[in-house]
Amino acid sequence: MINRRSIGRGFTLIELLVVIAIIALLIGILLPALSKARASAQIGKCLANCRGMGLAMTLYANEQRSWYPVMPVSGVPTPANIYSNQNVYGGVAGLFSLNQVGDGVDKCWGNANIDGTPYAGQNSADPLMRPYLEGLGVLTCPADKQDRYFGLAYITPNFNYPGTSRIHKPETPGKEADVIHYNISYLYIAGFKTDESNIINPAPLWGDESDCADVATKAWYGAGAASPGGQTAESNYAGSPGAGRYGKVDNHGTAGANFVFTDGHASFLKDNIHDTFFRSPTNAPNTNPQNVNLIDHQRSTRLQTID
Repeated sequence: MINRRSIGRGFTLIELLVVIAIIALLIGILLPALSKARASAQIGKCLANCRGMGLAMTLYANEQRSWYPVMPVSGVPTPANIYSNQNVYGGVAGLFSLNQVGDGVDKCWGNANIDGTPYAGQNSADPLMRPYLEGLGVLTCPADKQDRYFGLAYITPNFNYPGTSRIHKPETPGKEADVIHYNISYLYIAGFKTDESNIINPAPLWGDESDCADVATKAWYGAGAASPGGQTAESNYAGSPGAGRYGKVDNHGTAGANFVFTDGHASFLKDNIHDTFFRSPTNAPNTNPQNVNLIDHQRSTRLQTID
């Protein structure tokens, strides 16, 4: 005779559905928290990258009469040719590599002569920042989802955005040949010194790029249009978050960006970066003490943003 009490009782369909619903509810509660934790960790790692680059650039400046890296130009250096030609060596990648192969398809030679000879004005074929970095991992933000290739060497960048520009997923460089602008997650504002009497507060030096071509007055989706000698804003990008701001596709989305400043401190910046730090008081009132143009209204004309 079968002992019915010894037979295990299975779950009913309703009980199974209740268990599944509880699991789904828990997942729904936990996923946003995990997503926020991941984003916070990425912001923290990115901030550490910026601090590391700030330290490396300060070490460089200590040996260069307080000047942060400025790429050499041919002929006699003048404000006109220095601050309008910082982008021609493959963008910011030219500070770290003169042999920018990348994926081998979209190349961007940082050297004016691809046979390995020094580029104009430099005494060696070594990139300026090579002696000051222990590794190249600080060049890529862990939250960077995409970057665009705008054309060879940035000599004549394609600003018909997105136009024919191609999307790349940034890869952390393992060697100098991997260093190319679409594998770098940051922009650099060239032309600063470690201490300047005509700037009230430290200025942002190196920080998260946007997904447009952050070159000169095209930086931050065309935010430089209001600067002295500014160009027309980049209007062909339908997804632009507005000049001076970050968009959804940028490293940390619309929340903002990490930056290291000329005094070495780093922080996460929000709102309109250009209007806060670089808008010319001659074009629009800006009495913010963080504005680099507050004392010298032309200071930003002796700077160039590159990415």
